Amino acid sequence: MESRYWAGIVPKRRRPIPRPWTDWVRLGVVVILVVGAVSAFAARDPLRRLATCNDGLPNTSAWEAGGRCVGLSAGPYAFGLPAFEHVMRVIDEQNRTAADGCPGTPVTVGVLLTMTDQLAGSRAVHELEGMAVGQRRANDIGCVHPMRLVVGNLGDYGREGDALAVARKLAQRRDVVAVAGIGLSDQTTAEVADLLAAEKIPMVSDVVTAEGFDQAGSAGDDPDFTRCDENITYPRGVGKDYYYRVAYRVAVQVYALRAVAPTRPDFVMVPTGGSDPYTCTTLPFLHREYGGELLEVKFDAEEPTTVSQTARRVCATAKDVTIAYVARGRDLGRLLYDLDESYTNGQCAATSITVLSTSDGNRLRTAESNAALEDLRGKALSSPSFTGGRVRVLFTLVAGADGPEQDNPQWAEFEEAYAAAGFDLAHIGDGWAVNAYDALSTVVAAVRALPAASTVQRSQVNITIGGFTSLELAVAGAGGKIYFDNSGNRAGPGPAVVRLCPAGELGGRPYVPTVEAKPGEPMPECARPGA
Repeated sequence: MESRYWAGIVPKRRRPIPRPWTDWVRLGVVVILVVGAVSAFAARDPLRRLATCNDGLPNTSAWEAGGRCVGLSAGPYAFGLPAFEHVMRVIDEQNRTAADGCPGTPVTVGVLLTMTDQLAGSRAVHELEGMAVGQRRANDIGCVHPMRLVVGNLGDYGREGDALAVARKLAQRRDVVAVAGIGLSDQTTAEVADLLAAEKIPMVSDVVTAEGFDQAGSAGDDPDFTRCDENITYPRGVGKDYYYRVAYRVAVQVYALRAVAPTRPDFVMVPTGGSDPYTCTTLPFLHREYGGELLEVKFDAEEPTTVSQTARRVCATAKDVTIAYVARGRDLGRLLYDLDESYTNGQCAATSITVLSTSDGNRLRTAESNAALEDLRGKALSSPSFTGGRVRVLFTLVAGADGPEQDNPQWAEFEEAYAAAGFDLAHIGDGWAVNAYDALSTVVAAVRALPAASTVQRSQVNITIGGFTSLELAVAGAGGKIYFDNSGNRAGPGPAVVRLCPAGELGGRPYVPTVEAKPGEPMPECARPGA
């Protein structure tokens, strides 16, 4: 039989049978699952951080950085920090009820602070409590615009980008009309201030004291920044046109110390390095005020044993000794403890020791969150040399006052509101709560001056704060009258200088007492029970 191929007959190819549509669905599902798995694997760490730092719910409000939770919170979320849980619950409640008694349009104010940096210590809790009390008063009698707070935890300093990221996220919220706080005297704070100013957000700082941290770089004080780090921006000023501060700058603090303690210090105790603006901008003023170069005794803030070495050197001087302590208050308790140890062991020849400190000396009035530091502080303040008056401590207040005075009639209302919020009155003693309250009260005064029916604008708040320029136009704060010079510094008579007294000797308040030192008068004595 003849082949069909030879006959020119070619068999037709069979058409492929179409796949059922369900096969394509299965393929699509597989692709989606693979892509999802890859994406989840790639994003597993960011997702974990977002969930971990938002009470288990993925959210971009807070995130993990350097082992800490940072970001924003307007509710009870306390960034995983038990010490802040109570105050954040109070703020949450006040946010939810803000409009209950206020007829006007609402406003949101940002609060920026470091909750965890070691230079703040437990005082950061007091700072946020002061803000919460300021909000409580803002929404009380006389309220025009209901005020809500959104809290930004900047995290620890030294972790590049975290604080700026938090500040940037806050600035992106168009409902935020002002910021209170902004952080400590640190280069990062200068960058935060400039970022907020670029968004035209007015800010009132509460605890920044270093030179350079005003709108003009403290030009009027003629500061010397040569001891500071090279790559800093604050010598050019911060937050141009939008920055104000209620804490007294270090220049006027040094002037106040010199007025009440004119004796030239025998030693200046100062940490190594130049990264801390609080120290590197204070030291030149101290040399200048006391006439020429003073003898500097250095210690390493990262190595506690070097404080003991400094104490031994001071004790080798057989006379009445004056030490100017130009460092963070974190190590001041250790110095006092070591001095007492030297006296107890018969190894201190100094007949008496007077320690002068700028405003971080207020930290001695605060229970430390770090158990080792609290142990040293407690032992120092109950030591025979301190309670007996052989070792004396003078420092400038960071707040305008630490109790009721003639020019701060608001103090009683502040204490009453503090207690009514459920906060411990002992937290008022270090001045951070007072300044935080006064910073927010400055914003409140500006907001209350604006029409109730109109939406509050950032520019309106800024211009109003900028108008607090005289005693007649001042804000009535818990620490006294608040008004500003042309550079945004707190103006007025300057800070008081006080002597720290042993706990319980003056009575009347639950925190470590002081007695004011005045120019031209002898060193004030601490009152004794029944005196």
